[in-house]
Amino acid sequence: MISTTLSDGRIKHETTGWVGYQNPNESITKTKWLKDGVKYWEIKGSQTYLVTQDTMGKMNCECKGFRFRKHCKHINEIKGV
Repeated sequence: MISTTLSDGRIKHETTGWVGYQNPNESITKTKWLKDGVKYWEIKGSQTYLVTQDTMGKMNCECKGFRFRKHCKHINEIKGV
């Protein structure tokens, strides 16, 4: 694993297929890991939800609406629907 300190104080960890960002003064167990080749959006409202799009174009959201219905307003917001 390769680790680099960024200008904002976060630590960027890189390993095969993954990149992790560790906030200052937090343990590595709280590191946010992102998979290479996947697009990510954070949709902020009363809560923050993570929307992902894989290399095949399939989109997923971590909200309850998407888990139950397989579509949600967060994905529509990104698509501009």
